[in-house]
Amino acid sequence: MNPGTLPDGGVSAPRREGKSGHCLINSFLFWICAMILPLQISAQTPSPTPSQPSPDEVIRINTELVQTDVMVFDKKGGFISGLKPEQFELTVEGKSQPISFFEQVRAGSAKEVQLLSKEKAAPDSSPVNETRGRTIVFFIDDLHLSLDSLGRTRKVLSQFIDNEMTENDRVAIASTSGDIGFLQQFTDYKSVLRAAADRLTQHAYKTGDLTDSRTPMTEYTALAIERNEDPGVLDFYIDRCLQEAYPLRYRRETCELQIKSRARVMLLQAASVIMNTYVSLESLMQSAKLLPGRKLVFFFSDGFLLDTGPRNQSPRDKLKQITDAALRSGVVVYTIDARGLFSGQLDATNNVAFDKQNRLESTSLREGAAMQDALNALAGDTGGRALRNQNYFDRWVNKILDETSEYYLLAWRPTNHDEALTSFKNIAVRVTDHPEYEVRVPRGFLPGSSKTPAKPTTEVQTPAQSHQEMQQALTSLSPRREILTSLSAVYLDTPERGAVLTTSVEVANETLSYQVKDGKQLAVVEVVGVVVNDRGKPAGSFQTRLNINTLGERGNQNSSSIYNSRLALAPGLYQVRVATRDINSGRVGSAQQWVEIPNLALKHLSLSSLLLGLENVGPAKEQVQFSVDHRFARNGHLGFMAFIYNATKGQDGQSTPNLSFHARLLRMGQAVINTQVQKVSLASQDQARIVCNGDILLNTVAPGRYTLELMVTDEVTKTSVSQQTRIMVE
Repeated sequence: MNPGTLPDGGVSAPRREGKSGHCLINSFLFWICAMILPLQISAQTPSPTPSQPSPDEVIRINTELVQTDVMVFDKKGGFISGLKPEQFELTVEGKSQPISFFEQVRAGSAKEVQLLSKEKAAPDSSPVNETRGRTIVFFIDDLHLSLDSLGRTRKVLSQFIDNEMTENDRVAIASTSGDIGFLQQFTDYKSVLRAAADRLTQHAYKTGDLTDSRTPMTEYTALAIERNEDPGVLDFYIDRCLQEAYPLRYRRETCELQIKSRARVMLLQAASVIMNTYVSLESLMQSAKLLPGRKLVFFFSDGFLLDTGPRNQSPRDKLKQITDAALRSGVVVYTIDARGLFSGQLDATNNVAFDKQNRLESTSLREGAAMQDALNALAGDTGGRALRNQNYFDRWVNKILDETSEYYLLAWRPTNHDEALTSFKNIAVRVTDHPEYEVRVPRGFLPGSSKTPAKPTTEVQTPAQSHQEMQQALTSLSPRREILTSLSAVYLDTPERGAVLTTSVEVANETLSYQVKDGKQLAVVEVVGVVVNDRGKPAGSFQTRLNINTLGERGNQNSSSIYNSRLALAPGLYQVRVATRDINSGRVGSAQQWVEIPNLALKHLSLSSLLLGLENVGPAKEQVQFSVDHRFARNGHLGFMAFIYNATKGQDGQSTPNLSFHARLLRMGQAVINTQVQKVSLASQDQARIVCNGDILLNTVAPGRYTLELMVTDEVTKTSVSQQTRIMVE
């Protein structure tokens, strides 16, 4: 196959050609440029995220039903499975509530990996709702993080991405400052997560002083002065103020006023940064509400004050809002003190003043624990745990992922009286016949705060409404499924144009609405797509309208329509977003995919994207179309192909490359099929673009989601490169 001859335009089965148009695409590009993704969080200008749930989402809390996650552990920390609803007692403000809904859920974990790797899993008699994969957020509070702590945090992220993340996980890396930008999204694409981690930087946050004092003051010391908790602390700073003023003669009252003003300004600045951290975290939870299932948030920080004094806005009210948002969104927060192991004793690295009379000792010893209070509250109030005084975060993260793989869902209906109140409602859950069990549950919720106005519906959509629907579909956090839309974005290096990205959009004809015209069943689909780089800037776009004539084959399960678009791009990381709209019914669909284009000028061994299920199409079968939806029958076979770039020639520079390859079919990180190592045939090949292809029989694997991995080895340099893609076996 010539890599420069991939098809442009639209095809279908029956295939129909589509014509590209550009009359509306500029407005869509403007929308993409101006949009702020729900996970893009800025500490300076936090933006609230709409919390409207998707139609197929399980609503966690509303005016009729409150639902919460519950975990039960024995004294050894093991999860207690198989409990019945009658064994639980749930109270709201001390009043017992009848349980309206009960379910045990098992999410993806290392334990599940082990089960799937065995030929047969042990039968489980308990009714368990299986949820494949986990939704995980690593929230980096980079406004309260030292350079050493940032290094430890990056190590944890790298360990998880490379060794612990499975193909079914959806992971996001977020930060308080918003430095990650467009990459702050839920994804299963590891290159995006690695790029997001690389953008983390240390922000040297320090509260400023009104004075030029050479005596350092910490935020906790400022709080002690503001509260007058330890008169010795104030006396120390007054004495230092009098010494620094020499040869001027300050009155003691003047220095006292100056020290108190300095402490208040520091606390005011600290309160502002802390509030921005809370707003960013709450915005993240509102975004996560759009995703189904339970979400785990790992919150990395060096800690901050739980209270900044009576003159500033109380953070405790914001904590209640965060707890409420966590309950509604199915979020559990696990906090990690990124400082690691520390004693709390004064040493040369502490940014504290030295006092021969030890007037600061008591306050300094309390400071370490005080800076952890907010982390403890965030974790405890949302049903999670806090990690303190440990240097090995990755082990703890893995432990938490295992212990949270199973949980219970309890739901109850609040009374009308409860709904009428706006005060925070405390909830508690216990196992009646086992008081020794540890029960973790969110601390409470705010009644009535989830009420949202009903979305107005109209029988006929105006052009403005249709335009808005497409915009929303393009920027949606989760794909729209009203019409079944599949997307495949593949990269190839071509002789004529260099790096070319071919975007294929497939629409299932059976999900469309048809009108009879001239005795034919006709459907019309509008297709819009944008390609954006890792900074969220548009790199290209396409727009077309597909006229689909099924010739009476409406409802045929194998009938689909495909549109292909090609775009020459520079090396880099890109995201393709597409939206489709059925003109007759107004229903929409969407899909998105990341793709990385390597820089071949670096002369590193590289692979193109994987092409699956190649077949000849068109009236005379003069075109080649690859699989877009990556769905394959269990009794069939999986054909794959990729192009190898920058293969090394022999030591004399004239010999042909020596390449080998093998493929693996992975499920939850475990290989279910591993092909034998084969030599790449070089006969009659363009040495700059060497074809590597193979075939895998699927009759031995169970239906489900898999990852196909192709690994190519350059036997001359002993270097290897791999490429992966997701498939579905049906």
